[in-house]
Amino acid sequence: MISFIKKHRYLLILLLAIIPTISFLLKPNEYWNMHDDMQVIRQLSMEKCLKDGQIPCRWSPDLGYGYGYPLFNFYPPMPYFVGQVFRTFGFNYLTTVKLTALTQIVLSTLAMYLLASSIFGSFGGLVSAIFYAYAPYHALNIYVRGAMNEAWAAVFFPLIFHFSRKLIIDKKISSLVLFSLSFSGLLLSHNPMALTFTLFLFIWVLFFLYQNYRSIKDTLQTILKLFISAIFSLSLTAFYTIPVLLETKYVQIETMFQNYYHWSVHFTSLKQLFISNYWGDGASVWGQDDRMSFMVGYLHWLLPLFLILYFIFSFVKTKKISTISFVSLLTALMGFFAAFMTHERSAFIWLLISPIQKIQFPWRFLNHSVFLLSISVGIIPSLFSSFKKYSLYLSSLILLIVVFLNISYFTPITHGPISEQQKLSGKAWVNQVTSGIYDYLPKTARIAAQGPAKDFVDSLSPEVKYQVTNAKKGTNWQMFDLFLEKSTNVTLPILSYPIFKVYDNNQLIDYSVEPELGRLVVSLSSGNHQLFIKLTDTPDRTISNIVSLLAWLSLLIYLLINYVIKPRCQFHQR
Repeated sequence: MISFIKKHRYLLILLLAIIPTISFLLKPNEYWNMHDDMQVIRQLSMEKCLKDGQIPCRWSPDLGYGYGYPLFNFYPPMPYFVGQVFRTFGFNYLTTVKLTALTQIVLSTLAMYLLASSIFGSFGGLVSAIFYAYAPYHALNIYVRGAMNEAWAAVFFPLIFHFSRKLIIDKKISSLVLFSLSFSGLLLSHNPMALTFTLFLFIWVLFFLYQNYRSIKDTLQTILKLFISAIFSLSLTAFYTIPVLLETKYVQIETMFQNYYHWSVHFTSLKQLFISNYWGDGASVWGQDDRMSFMVGYLHWLLPLFLILYFIFSFVKTKKISTISFVSLLTALMGFFAAFMTHERSAFIWLLISPIQKIQFPWRFLNHSVFLLSISVGIIPSLFSSFKKYSLYLSSLILLIVVFLNISYFTPITHGPISEQQKLSGKAWVNQVTSGIYDYLPKTARIAAQGPAKDFVDSLSPEVKYQVTNAKKGTNWQMFDLFLEKSTNVTLPILSYPIFKVYDNNQLIDYSVEPELGRLVVSLSSGNHQLFIKLTDTPDRTISNIVSLLAWLSLLIYLLINYVIKPRCQFHQR
């Protein structure tokens, strides 16, 4: 036991050090107000899909005021996959959201430790990991914005850097697989973050390709493995990425990038980034009157700035720079560049590289900035080594200061007791099913629903007497018997979306689309009808599902062969 503690002492210290960042999440019956207060309804939607056999989840019937819309056809599902693990163990929805956030904080911290310790040693890994855990922007994502998907992206940044570097160095298939899985996690967490992160990954990979250069042939083989890893990652996530790329033409996403959500409205200032310690849970607005914080963190930028100056001075003096020093310098420079991308002076880059405008808020680059700056400070214990016996004390003092400066941000400003029943009923329920109602609204609708959908039959034109019996419904289907006294047009409480199919007495029938809300309308004669309505896959979705299924089966076969079959064969040979 003593030897275990001694061997893993820095990891154990790290786990103890981050307890304050998660202590609120361990409090029973406490919940907090957040900007994106849809975590519960999204988790509920994911669970309903899985229980109903709608895998992967495409259609969420409760959203859009009960008319449904294709949330997880476009919204990354990773946090809700994690949340479903906790639901399986019986935790309620509120606790599940808290445990998902807690898991994100712990895993992102451990991922940074894995990366930084592989470069700077265990103590350096501890320094980078604590800086990463206590970055104010991470507190902002969890405890103010409730941006669970963007927060989960921060788990995979260090893993992607670590396994891409490992693949370049050892060229093993296991590293290729882990790199693919890491990038898959990022794609399934936050695709705009994946888009902007690729720039920094490209620079990182180029450096280590140069650092590990042996020959042109060897380098080309390594590049090929990196390319294969990227393709495999896209294959693993095809069930999500292909519809995102090919089916946005079916939904109204324009409102997500206009007016308040236009990228040009949300730049930060130098004061907000580096000087102000204001902390609030209000909104991001035009100008500098934001009621939320965009601080990098005092030590998070002061120490990297010092490191840049130190390395430049040292290089001018000695004409030499070590590999780990260059890694620290490179990540510090990239970290400040990411911070620059949040400032209005970077507008010309936003105009030049238009795809990054899909990130909506330039201050989201802070997620990359604190990641890169946290890596750079991992070299501090090595620099302090010249002070011999004072090295440990100096590094520990820095860690105590960074914790002291930022610990207060890891508690929500507004929080209190609330039950799951309260969250899933009344005004709280209406707020959740109508929040973001124009996000991914099918283009067949002119406006979003202004009131709740009715059960099975929304309206009749002309009005006639009718009776609904034997009614059943799941997440992407409804079935019921309908008696009509006279012929009429029946408006169903379902929005048109490719490809809903309607059957009457087991016969496929045509339908029209009501132009106002975009609902399905069927013309039926008098008498008895048995209606069955179901969302079916487009060719794009079918292909994406097959690609992902084959990729995951390939991964499973690889794991079985290398970690089950081969070890058993070797054991029997002995």
